[in-house]
Amino acid sequence: MKEKAKNEKCKIHKEEIEEMKKTIREKNAKTEKENEIEIEEVKEKIKQTKRKKEKEKKKDENIKWFIEVFIITFILSIVFSYISTNGVSNLSLIPAIFILIAVILVGIIFDIIGVAVTVANENEFHAKATKKVKGSKDSIKLIRNAPRVANICADVIGDICRSIKWGN
Repeated sequence: MKEKAKNEKCKIHKEEIEEMKKTIREKNAKTEKENEIEIEEVKEKIKQTKRKKEKEKKKDENIKWFIEVFIITFILSIVFSYISTNGVSNLSLIPAIFILIAVILVGIIFDIIGVAVTVANENEFHAKATKKVKGSKDSIKLIRNAPRVANICADVIGDICRSIKWGN
């Protein structure tokens, strides 16, 4: 009888120990879930700060790009305007016509480059680059910066060449 009572007490203790283990596991599971949730929240905050930094960086790049385009446009318009008015007014007819044709050709060539860059497919130039075709790497750089290249070539230089005043 004493052994039966001991065995029953042991069973009770074993059951209590098992229940305690279960509660500890449940508590640990809850804390693991809470940790996972906290980790996800931290990851989301990191993503948000990265997005904010990217937006600020992009904004700074846009301002820098605007200033660069403004300066380039200003200098080019001064140069072309000087060539068209002062340079041509002192020349005879045939050299003046050649300068006129040169300025028109510059405008046409840069318009062609601007349009070509916007419609080009980068994959084709990667294939050419693997075959070591001359100029393919430069073409890839131009295509990757297509909006900027088109802006400079087609808009800035093309418009300057079209709006030049000839003579007095």
